[in-house]
Amino acid sequence: MSESSGLNLEEIREILPQRYPFLLVDRILEVVPGERAVGVKNVTGNEEFFRGHFPELAVMPGVLVTEAMTQVASLLLRTTLDGEGKLCRFTSMDRVRFRKTVIPGDQLVTEVTLSYLKSDAGKAKMRATVNGDVAAEGEIHFTCTAEEPPRRTVTSAGINSTSGKQGKKHDAAIIHPTSFVDPTAQLGVGVEIGPYSIVEQEVTIGDHCRVESHAVIKRGTTLGAECTICPNVVLGHEPQDSKFEGERSFLNVGRKNIFREGATVHRATGEGNATTLGDDNLFMAYSHVGHNCIIGSGLLVANYTGISGHVVIEDRVVIGGMVGIHQFVHVGQLAMLAGYARISQDVPPFMMAAGDGEIVGLNVVGLRRSGVDQETRNDLKRALRFLFRSNLNTTQAMEQIRAEIRTSPELEYLLSFLHRVRDGRGGRQEEAAKH
Repeated sequence: MSESSGLNLEEIREILPQRYPFLLVDRILEVVPGERAVGVKNVTGNEEFFRGHFPELAVMPGVLVTEAMTQVASLLLRTTLDGEGKLCRFTSMDRVRFRKTVIPGDQLVTEVTLSYLKSDAGKAKMRATVNGDVAAEGEIHFTCTAEEPPRRTVTSAGINSTSGKQGKKHDAAIIHPTSFVDPTAQLGVGVEIGPYSIVEQEVTIGDHCRVESHAVIKRGTTLGAECTICPNVVLGHEPQDSKFEGERSFLNVGRKNIFREGATVHRATGEGNATTLGDDNLFMAYSHVGHNCIIGSGLLVANYTGISGHVVIEDRVVIGGMVGIHQFVHVGQLAMLAGYARISQDVPPFMMAAGDGEIVGLNVVGLRRSGVDQETRNDLKRALRFLFRSNLNTTQAMEQIRAEIRTSPELEYLLSFLHRVRDGRGGRQEEAAKH
């Protein structure tokens, strides 16, 4: 590849495998193969990570600043080694320093310069700046091998394009001949597609996922590695929302999620928006996750649970069967919702809710399993009594808690959560953003 004056987003996507929300390069200003590359990331308040990373004081995580730099480095290496049949893997980072916080509205400009490149290894210097001030810098090391990654594109007839055979095991995937897999779908190593399943265009399925019979994975869906999709599951279908007008939106699913029979998850309303699920979740039979939801990791969602649109559920929440969750509700980490509960307001972290969302106790078992010590659990029980068993209003209860109970990360998080609920609307902190 010769020196280029720059690359736009579509040209970047042809080179880099990352996709929204993890593509952190918007434009390449300059690339000189074998020498240097300069890339730009426009940081906006709509980034997915700002919702959970210091939401009161939005700061781009340092690990994502380094990811943005390494993506520019990856593009430089791919353009440098174009046609050589080599695959580069990053092995380590040295002397990484963070000099300046990156916030919404900043333009992160990354310059990557190759220090050396041999046949099997190399090193590059990286520097990211905001308005000319250094935000982060460091060095990255990598190795290069002659291995060619397996092709992941399959034909709509269920034929693996690397071998041209049907219904047999290949490096890329095992695809049943009765299934329909769009030619543009990207399938990882060891993916299995069962009988009569449908995988549409613009779908990415991670390594070693298993899609059983009669499942449907709609356009704009990305699955992390090792997910299990049971029969009659539908992922990424159009949202059940009258405001949806066919715009391009997404469903992003993490690793090791299990979707049991008949479970459904819808993609988002709004151009470029995404419904997002974390890792290691179990969605039991006929459970539903609505559009624009943000679901954490380690959840257990029991049968026939209905989660409405724009709901946020944090990590390690347990939801009983037949639970209904109102739109824009926020459920805190390690909460437990009893079967048949009707949740129309936010549920604070560590609490158990039942009936019409009444707080009935502390999730002691969940806290113990998560390694929270006895003293902290006792403090949270005392806080619960002030908040939900006294005649104090929320502000008075929080003042009493701060005056009488020792501080801890868990208690501070509980109080921060309640502050946000108080500033919201209708007992739902997510409603505040609408008005």
